[in-house]
Amino acid sequence: MAEEKYSISQERIKEFGTLFLLERMVNTPRSFSVLLEGDDSHLEDLLTFMVARDYLDINDKNRYVPTKKGREVVVRFKKRYQDFLKNFDCYCAVDLGEGEFAFEQFWEFEDEDEWCEYLEEERWEDLRVAVAQFKKLDPLEIVFMGFLNEDRFEDKKDGWQFDLVLGTLWDDLTEVCNCALALEDLAYEDDEGNQVSGEDVMKDILKQGGELNIRLRKQEEEMMEDEDDEDEDEDSEEERVVERVVTEEVPYDVYESYYYDPFYISPVWAVVIFL
Repeated sequence: MAEEKYSISQERIKEFGTLFLLERMVNTPRSFSVLLEGDDSHLEDLLTFMVARDYLDINDKNRYVPTKKGREVVVRFKKRYQDFLKNFDCYCAVDLGEGEFAFEQFWEFEDEDEWCEYLEEERWEDLRVAVAQFKKLDPLEIVFMGFLNEDRFEDKKDGWQFDLVLGTLWDDLTEVCNCALALEDLAYEDDEGNQVSGEDVMKDILKQGGELNIRLRKQEEEMMEDEDDEDEDEDSEEERVVERVVTEEVPYDVYESYYYDPFYISPVWAVVIFL
């Protein structure tokens, strides 16, 4: 295992907290009174920080509201987060001995609790930090996105405000980074006594992960098409007007060049989120 070399500064905690809170305020939408009461008082320093960065303003009702600049932060982050879900999340559980990914069975689980139990099996290794190291990305941000996807930042339970700014979640995040296999941990000596570098091992892992992500994406689209067909059959006799939110789709050949090239990094990771 790698030595404990990851730590998180208060400035970084504020930035991650800003991303979480801004997204909730823009998309939920959620707002906070300037006269913070109860547990909301724990958010005072974070909200002041966001106002100073011009991500929030105070409206005529004395409530914090996202500014145009704040909304742009959310847009940039969401693009990066979507790329994480499509391309990085599958590396959270890999069986190195068998060369298997937990996500190969993703669509076999209808019960979320059973899926979570499956991910807890001891054979799985979290390779997200090693992938981030290989691609020269920030492991702290990668694991933060993983926490978001796992709903580790719950904003409906009592005391979530304290957890967001001062809670042990940030210790958990750095612990994941420090305990996960690092790139150098993947190196090994083959049967002929040759040393295989962690970088070479990672190239093979990324190739397998890329192929898996393509299969998962195709399976998801097939399932969505089947659901659309069922809806049309059920409502064929009714006139319906459906307004869809359409996102830009990337052609398969572009995705395949992305997935099969272990050195490729989407341009969304080069964009500065906090301007």
